[in-house]
Amino acid sequence: MRLKPQNILIITVCVSSILSMLNFALWPVFLIELRNDWHLTNTDIGWISGVYFFGYVTATPVLVGLTDKFDAKWIFLGGCLVGISGNLGFTFFVTGFWSALVSWALVGAGLAGTYMPGLQILNSRLGDKERISAVPWYTSCFGIGTGCSYAIMGAMIINFNFRYAAMFGIIASLISIFIVLTFIKTISQKSVSIILARHPLDFRPVFKKQISMSYILAYGAHTYELFAYRSWSFALFFFIGSNNSPSLSITMISAIVSLITLTGMVASVLGAKLAEKYSRHNFLAIIGLSTFFIAILTACFVGIVLPIAIALLWLYNFFIMLDSGALTAGAVESSDKHNRGAVLAVHSMIGFSGGAIGGPLIGTILDNFGGESSQFAWLCALLAMGIGSFVVFAIQVRHWSKT
Repeated sequence: MRLKPQNILIITVCVSSILSMLNFALWPVFLIELRNDWHLTNTDIGWISGVYFFGYVTATPVLVGLTDKFDAKWIFLGGCLVGISGNLGFTFFVTGFWSALVSWALVGAGLAGTYMPGLQILNSRLGDKERISAVPWYTSCFGIGTGCSYAIMGAMIINFNFRYAAMFGIIASLISIFIVLTFIKTISQKSVSIILARHPLDFRPVFKKQISMSYILAYGAHTYELFAYRSWSFALFFFIGSNNSPSLSITMISAIVSLITLTGMVASVLGAKLAEKYSRHNFLAIIGLSTFFIAILTACFVGIVLPIAIALLWLYNFFIMLDSGALTAGAVESSDKHNRGAVLAVHSMIGFSGGAIGGPLIGTILDNFGGESSQFAWLCALLAMGIGSFVVFAIQVRHWSKT
């Protein structure tokens, strides 16, 4: 069966986006090794984890906001180049905390130039119905990209060092650039740019739009929880794998984390589809509260019985991801043609600000409640993560509809 042109476009953009984020797990995986080599505290580790999202948030207003004015294809290519610069830092220059902080921030800024601009490549080339349908598929690519990244970086830590892992990230980004340049046609600036009553970097109208902000603020809480989990998941599984008999090998941990992350793609698409079928706010409120209780249950069993701990952590990630695509689709649906880039810019800024908070907070909790080898410390960490879903519930329940 021959694919429709819009489906080919979606697949092309999704593949390019996945390739551009295959370096995502470089730090979460290698932090286990580099923690000892560089004599880092968990708080130090958390700050490096969080600066990835700080780089993302800092770059987003310019890179995503300008997609209302210019073809997002060129923003995407620029984002790939910024990410490559960060990986070059890890390949040749990084030797400790401060150099890692700068390089990892650049990698995060690169994601700001590819993730939402990739969605804007689709938005500017698809009709309204196709656009809403494409969102959950595109956002689920984040799960595919990060899941594949955990698998690849897990193999790298066994066979190579972090510098070779960074070189792999450079190669993947160069392939992404080639695909975008070759297979995505440029559209004229006139087709992208519209007469704006505001400056393209003026986001005040978005903050005044209550329905958009209900999704954006909830996305911030969601992303805080998701990336707190993602930043520390490898270390968490290393803890539970080391405290059980038989223990989990690095290869097994890598496979588990990769599969857990990849199944998040299914959850993201499923959640987005269910949110379209039922009241979006009601669905998100129910999922938020359910995920909060699963976080509590997971915290109680972490490190006690290995199969149960793995199953609960798997379920927890699945429920976290159920509202991912639904929240972004809600933000897109609530936007207009003239402010879609602005809405997505604010969506990303607030969302990934949550991600910037999550990593350092969990690292601080671990340092202050017993360390990364303490079951109680991980219990506290998981409870802190779960607060994100409770905030999603609290925001969405205010818009509860009886229909």
